[in-house]
Amino acid sequence: MRVIDNKKVNMTEDEWSMYQKIVKSYTTNTNKGEDLFIDLFESDDNGIIIFLKPPSKRQTSFEVYLFLMSLTMHQHLRVMHSEVNNVVSQFKDKMKQFDDKIKELDNKISSLDPKSKKK
Repeated sequence: MRVIDNKKVNMTEDEWSMYQKIVKSYTTNTNKGEDLFIDLFESDDNGIIIFLKPPSKRQTSFEVYLFLMSLTMHQHLRVMHSEVNNVVSQFKDKMKQFDDKIKELDNKISSLDPKSKKK
């Protein structure tokens, strides 16, 4: 979890590195690169950007806004990927339970079937 504009932001190491490079490229003696990110987004308690604001109060760069758009998309894709993996895992567990139950029932049926005893 990182902090940008006093907001929690969930970022990978690569995304954080890119953020730092952007900040460094816009930092001068009179300007701080971090300031280009002020008031451009809102994030939830998990650090996921939930709203991108059009830059209306302050000047920013197209690069900063595109970075935030890309970060937002990547965050949401990671969340969806995690949820899909969770559902697939639950599905696999349930299928194993069904397979075990079917085997159990097959064994019970086999033990009751007189033809299977003669074999």
